[in-house]
Amino acid sequence: MPVSCVPCNRSFNGQHDLDQHLRDSPQHRSTTRGLPSTIPSGSSVPEVTNPAVQTTTQGVKSPWSRITGGYTTALNELSAYCHSTNELQERDYIVHPYNPLDYVNAGICKQCHCKQTGIVSRQCTFHPSKRSKWNKKKPYKCCNTTRGGGGCQTLPTHNFQPPQRALTHPEFRRTPVALAEPKFRAVALDCEMAGIAGGGSEVILLCAIDFFTGAVLINRLACPRVAITDMRTGIHGITKSSLNTSTSQGQALAGWGEARSELWKYIDDKTILVGHALEHDLGALRMIHPRIVDSSILTEIAVGGRRVRFGLHKLSAELPKIQIRKSKEGIHDCLEDVLAAREVVLFCTRAHNKEAFKRWAEAEKRKEIRLEAERKAARQEKAKRHHRNRARGGSSSYNFDSDDEDEEYLRWSDIAEDLGWPHPDTGYDPWSD
Repeated sequence: MPVSCVPCNRSFNGQHDLDQHLRDSPQHRSTTRGLPSTIPSGSSVPEVTNPAVQTTTQGVKSPWSRITGGYTTALNELSAYCHSTNELQERDYIVHPYNPLDYVNAGICKQCHCKQTGIVSRQCTFHPSKRSKWNKKKPYKCCNTTRGGGGCQTLPTHNFQPPQRALTHPEFRRTPVALAEPKFRAVALDCEMAGIAGGGSEVILLCAIDFFTGAVLINRLACPRVAITDMRTGIHGITKSSLNTSTSQGQALAGWGEARSELWKYIDDKTILVGHALEHDLGALRMIHPRIVDSSILTEIAVGGRRVRFGLHKLSAELPKIQIRKSKEGIHDCLEDVLAAREVVLFCTRAHNKEAFKRWAEAEKRKEIRLEAERKAARQEKAKRHHRNRARGGSSSYNFDSDDEDEEYLRWSDIAEDLGWPHPDTGYDPWSD
């Protein structure tokens, strides 16, 4: 699989050629001083150092910034923004090793999708078939009705299944502790995913760069050890054919296990991991890491901690003013996304951007206040319609667990999907890839 040295704007046929370039290039050798920490030159991973800003062959300046003023200052500024354990846990990061007690009464009914918590001797009412929420007039196939209430079939008990994360949590491991061999101080990463049976996701591409230099450390496909049910080619552009070819040629990593091991060659528990919505990437790699700077969390907190999650495309365009995913289809380029997340985090953490970041956050906060007022007015109007319907002898209560998508019924999973939030059952976030 082709790899590239982003600072030099050069592509190579494989990782071996890139390693040789980083070892032998006069540009990389001439700027070795000031690097906070690198892999020693005697190891399989060469030294990576701070390059000058490069131009493309057309003479256009690269959008990716070069850190000036020394690495120590940038490292200290970045370290100050590492998230606390509570901040990570509140945003669905796994921060502790598996404990079966954490998943007591945490099941989700496979039939009606209600949660096990607080459910005692309650019947399960549901629709065996579903319909598209975008076609409200289309009847359910199971009962040929358009307004199903709680459902058309009732069973005496629920069919609770453990949540997806309970199945993968036992495979999570902490990042190895720092030893004598130095590793990189900060690494930005991103993964592309494919869907598997049960609604889970498996990593199929891992990309990691040195945060300070932008040099590519890893950019390799990974072949899952389980069957892929949804390739999601429309998101990342990776086809099953290209994955199979890479696997047959011995270039692809063997699933998330080897992908995680490959990443651990470059990092330890002192490394700061940088990215956007990294809970999904670390979840796919089954990793527990203590030092994280997440662009989605930085911006959420700055705007007011209202659980407003901004997409990387928006943040990159509005903060460092870099447009990504320019293709008509909006295909994600994993390496481009890693570099964009790096730029967003640099914008949010560097001292000279403090006022600009504050102005952006205040503008977004005002926008959210206005949108919340509009949502409140919509809820009040809906309550009025509800009372009018009840006065005419209609339904006397809302139903939030129903599969019915008529305008008088809500499903929290649909709201999450519409807003780009992680699905409550699968955890898949379409904005994180």
